[in-house]
Amino acid sequence: MNETQPIDCMWVPGTNDRVRLKLAGHMLEYRLSVIAKIFGARLLDDLYLRGRTTLLSSPQQRALLA
Repeated sequence: MNETQPIDCMWVPGTNDRVRLKLAGHMLEYRLSVIAKIFGARLLDDLYLRGRTTLLSSPQQRALLA
């Protein structure tokens, strides 16, 4: 089954290269370059403009976060 799941993504305060992901009640922290490779550069548009975004993730993308 190909079930997408939303992930909230926001900047880590005081940084310009780290983001926090909220997935299934857990907060995870990653380098922006890693997240851009997994979810694509389009994610950066909303992050730079609004400071946060919600991603729809595939099971394969979530596996890469582990």
